[in-house]
Amino acid sequence: MITMRIDNTAFRRDLARFRRKNEADFKRAILDATNHLVKMAKLKVRNYTRNAKVKSGNLINNIIKEITGKGLTGVVISRANYSQAFEEGTRPHGITIRNKKVLAGPFRGRPAGWLVSPKSASMGYATYGKKVQHPGTPAHPFMFPAWRYACQLLEKYLKQAL
Repeated sequence: MITMRIDNTAFRRDLARFRRKNEADFKRAILDATNHLVKMAKLKVRNYTRNAKVKSGNLINNIIKEITGKGLTGVVISRANYSQAFEEGTRPHGITIRNKKVLAGPFRGRPAGWLVSPKSASMGYATYGKKVQHPGTPAHPFMFPAWRYACQLLEKYLKQAL
């Protein structure tokens, strides 16, 4: 018969000593991985929007990081209200106007696939009517690939710390 006994106080003491010894390395690994996640997410967005018509930088500027839990937790958030639609794309949906008589805009910047009346096109405008069917937008994942890369990097840093 084999008997095994674990002394909890000695184990706790060893664990506390190990934590104190390696806590700085763990915090540095978490901080570095979080910084790389932010950098990679912003780079992905920049690459997707490089040839876009509008370049406000709003999505890039709203990717922020927070280090919590005494430096042992890194959180990266995209606070732009459309970041989920940019990450996952949107399905086809209808757009109905609310406060105007007709949906219109410049002819040059019109969305592909929307029907435009010939009379408004000759004047340089695109009028669409009171309701249009939006074709949806493709997904441009920026957080998930950056998160996957940061997880690999964190694992590498933690192995180095141990």
